Amino acid sequence: SMLYVPGNMPSMLQNIPIFQSDGVMIDLEDAVPLSEKDAARILVAKFLENYRDHNKEILVRINALDTKWGEDDLRSVLPALPDGIRLPKADTPEIVETLDTLLTEFEEELGLPIGRFKILPSIESAEGVINCIKTAKSSPRLIGLAFGAEDYTASLEIERTKRGEELFAARTRVVWACKAAGIQAIDTIFADAGDMEGLQRETQLIKTLGFSGKSLVNPRQIDVIHEVFAPKQDEVDYALQVVEAIQKAREMGTGVIALGGKMVDAP
Repeated sequence: SMLYVPGNMPSMLQNIPIFQSDGVMIDLEDAVPLSEKDAARILVAKFLENYRDHNKEILVRINALDTKWGEDDLRSVLPALPDGIRLPKADTPEIVETLDTLLTEFEEELGLPIGRFKILPSIESAEGVINCIKTAKSSPRLIGLAFGAEDYTASLEIERTKRGEELFAARTRVVWACKAAGIQAIDTIFADAGDMEGLQRETQLIKTLGFSGKSLVNPRQIDVIHEVFAPKQDEVDYALQVVEAIQKAREMGTGVIALGGKMVDAP
């Protein structure tokens, strides 16, 4: 679970240590009005400098590198040592490579090990989806790809629905790219914070597709996402039976054995 927290809201920033999400993405991009960009980056840097608990992964979503704010965001927040940078509008692998180079320069300047800062690119356009397989292998700093459905549907000039048929092809391609590269696939937000049943259905769908986790916009959504992704007791019990069955198969000198009438082998 990765919770969005607007970088210009002190009340939410100070609550980050008590949120039960696995990770937090502090946003300097879409959530922050143009008039507050400078103040927000200073606020975020101050928060990170004093965040002693650090009980979860912290990423900062900077503004796009082709804007006048992107590099200033990096210059302000990197000395405060976030775990990584969420890169918006990662339409091509070259954009990720540019950020990789910038991070290396800042690491050298700050006296940090090269590779200290990780990257989570956002795939949020038709071009981004088309290129995501190359993007997923564009830097050793990548911890995953994040799919952004709101901007993606806007780029296709279509409406996003709760059913999600319009997202299926893009989601599948993002998962393929991540699995091939050995990194995480993080799904988009479910914008209706009051519809827990809809959130549960969508989270179950993206888990089935192969996503590693999901972004969210409201702390109330955390428990639903965790419940879907957490293994159920019957799944744990079955997994233990499979391990035991495979061990018996190896003792018998075979690579396959039957369990409950079903064939079980290494896959």
